[in-house]
Amino acid sequence: MNINETRSLIMTEIKRKTFIYTRNSDLDSFNKESSSDTQIDKCYSYAELHDLDIKDIYKEHVSGGVSLLKRKIFKQLFSQCSRGTVILFSRLDRMSRSIKDTLDFLEICKSKGIEVHTTDLGHINGEGIGRIVFLIMSVFAETERLMVSERVKSTKTRMRKSGRYLGGKNILFGKKLSADGKTYVDDEKEQSILNRIFELKDSKTGFRDISKLIENEYGRKLHFSHINKIYNREKDNFVRVA
Repeated sequence: MNINETRSLIMTEIKRKTFIYTRNSDLDSFNKESSSDTQIDKCYSYAELHDLDIKDIYKEHVSGGVSLLKRKIFKQLFSQCSRGTVILFSRLDRMSRSIKDTLDFLEICKSKGIEVHTTDLGHINGEGIGRIVFLIMSVFAETERLMVSERVKSTKTRMRKSGRYLGGKNILFGKKLSADGKTYVDDEKEQSILNRIFELKDSKTGFRDISKLIENEYGRKLHFSHINKIYNREKDNFVRVA
């Protein structure tokens, strides 16, 4: 064996066994930085720089709010880990968006001699500066999660108001899906029922009586509690037809 071969063998033995973990969720659909390919590229660059030996890659589509050790794919990864193993994430938020879950996980890994690295912070469950930076960054990560969640809710509300169909089995009363299945359009019969509900409510008729009248007039059985929900949802937006 020549010198170069010996050196190569030594370097291989020195390199630590490493598993890459990537995570995506529905919130990442339009974020190229969160794609699996981007995460993997970052991890490989980090591994090369730090002499880590990539053994396998585990990809998972799951919310960052789900605890790491409750994720199906991550549990498979973790079962392969032993003392000296490195688990590599591209970013802190790919690990978890819960500070408590992350801290608990890091302590478990530390007790087992498993290193946790992120490409932006380095070794984060050791004793160095990486752990201090991690504690600071984790606060920002959780704040970002809350902000993203609020933005998504706001966007969905705005899309529903504009008539966009966002999936699911529950279609708004008074509406039906368009021929292309992408938007809501008025259902003439249900719009007529809605108009009658508001007429009756304007005349101080109670929901129980409205339920009976709708069944008698339209042959449509609607429980009074359902009518109550429809009325309260539509009262600020419904345009009465004279």
